[in-house]
Amino acid sequence: MADAPTPSNAGSESGGVPTVESSITLPPSAPEDGGEWELLVSKVRAWLASGAAATLWAQSRTPVVALAALVGVLMVLRVYGALIDAIDSIPLLPGLLELVGVVWVLAFGVPRLVRSSDRQQLLGGWRSRWDAFRGR
Repeated sequence: MADAPTPSNAGSESGGVPTVESSITLPPSAPEDGGEWELLVSKVRAWLASGAAATLWAQSRTPVVALAALVGVLMVLRVYGALIDAIDSIPLLPGLLELVGVVWVLAFGVPRLVRSSDRQQLLGGWRSRWDAFRGR
């Protein structure tokens, strides 16, 4: 009976070149073994039962919430941009909206900016709001 190649005599038959085994024998599996999927499921269940998932969630809650908020803001900006593009693609609507804006500015400005006392009152209100915003 020929011995299996050992590290000392490996490759002695082929002139010093190591050989690769051409067949692999696996131990017979028991019928109750469910395979790799069941093994994975059992390991995941054991990990969840150990409480490691709750600890991991508690540690990473703030970054996950920040990432979710960032994704939410990006989605809102994309939808807003698409809405603006849709409005811009309607003929005459951008010009009509510009005209509405000019009319509103004139309707706001003429009654409040003609007299000097009204201008001072308006600017004083803006200054007080700005100072309150800055914390003064």
